[in-house]
Amino acid sequence: MVDVVVSKLKRFSASDVGDIDAMVQRGLVPHDALVARFEDAVSYWAGDARASELPRYLRNLHSVESDSYLVQPTEVDLPNWV
Repeated sequence: MVDVVVSKLKRFSASDVGDIDAMVQRGLVPHDALVARFEDAVSYWAGDARASELPRYLRNLHSVESDSYLVQPTEVDLPNWV
């Protein structure tokens, strides 16, 4: 489920937001696992064409953290050249 949420952070349509919230509310995606997987994805995406989109993906993660998990946004280091 964690990988599904990370992939939904890319498109982040209204239905994606609803799906993510439902998975979070059911306890299917622990916050720490999501952040760890997102950080792994950042490392992977930093080397390809998606790198320029990383700030948007991070904003989407922060939205999920504040709206679904009700926690403060996690500080995630993005490559400084992005």
